[in-house]
Amino acid sequence: MTVHLPLNSVGLDDIVLSDDVCGLATILAKNKKLPSVIYGETGTGKEEFAKIVHKRRCVLESSIPFISVNCANINNDLAASILFGHVRGAFSGADKSTEGLVAAAHGGILFLDEIQALSYEVQQRMLRVLNDGSYNRLGDVKTCYSNFQVIAATTKDLDEEVEKGNFIIDLRSRLLGVEVKLPPLRERKEDIPKFIDIFTRQNKVELLDQEKQQLVDICESYYWQGNIRQLFQVLSAWVALCDGHLNVDRFPSYKSMFAPRAKNSCDYDHYVEVLDAVTQAIGLYIPLNTAIETIESFILRNAIQDAGNLTEVYEGMKLSRNNFYIKRRKYGLTTEVMTE
Repeated sequence: MTVHLPLNSVGLDDIVLSDDVCGLATILAKNKKLPSVIYGETGTGKEEFAKIVHKRRCVLESSIPFISVNCANINNDLAASILFGHVRGAFSGADKSTEGLVAAAHGGILFLDEIQALSYEVQQRMLRVLNDGSYNRLGDVKTCYSNFQVIAATTKDLDEEVEKGNFIIDLRSRLLGVEVKLPPLRERKEDIPKFIDIFTRQNKVELLDQEKQQLVDICESYYWQGNIRQLFQVLSAWVALCDGHLNVDRFPSYKSMFAPRAKNSCDYDHYVEVLDAVTQAIGLYIPLNTAIETIESFILRNAIQDAGNLTEVYEGMKLSRNNFYIKRRKYGLTTEVMTE
């Protein structure tokens, strides 16, 4: 098949990527058996990169499916059914048979966002289908097959997740292929003018050159914990607040636009994890309970580290002693030896 359109330009409408990252997308499109893991903070464009690979494969192969799964949004009890399907009667409420998303991805791309959030059981099932394409629907003895290119995305270091016992090492090995690292917006501020151009064009916003430069200067001064997604959300809020009379002086600011500041003995990585959970919950990317548990664990961990004794902690938090100890065990905070 002759491709007349330069492959490296396919899928880049309103997307800003480095030449190196574009080259990796082309490599993945040309090698459909090659897996990939995309690393990057929330809002850096991981799914957009996967969609570019899909568009470039479509140029080479004609139309193929692209199935996107946010693993953090899948209830663990239903994850296997959603991914692999089930037969009628496989469990309570299974009134009809389903094929599952793995079957739907056959011949195309299965994009697994936040893959580290999959339960151990589902990781084992995913390992099997990535090994030879075989799997079973829940409640079915018949072996099914699906061949697809897997592109995973994560905000975590999968090797560290393996060391912590949260991710199966064999699955990590099966995902070895092309690793893509998307830098946070604060490390690519030279691209902010391009993103502002994209936003103004998409939303038909007209700015004088001087106004645009002022807007660029303001945006470049922020840390952008939510990255590109947050930039566009704040720009949208700014336009709405101006209500037809654009004024750069009315540009809003939110705490998550600034660099996080850990207090006392708070661990920086855990602090960023909490802010990331809040951002994802607001964006409806993770369940509210997941975000609340992340925040609660963070507060308890640092309060225990900073306090003189445990009584001080649960009394200060207005928790009963029993409730405090339940939460302490729940979050694995029992290794700290402290007096009451």
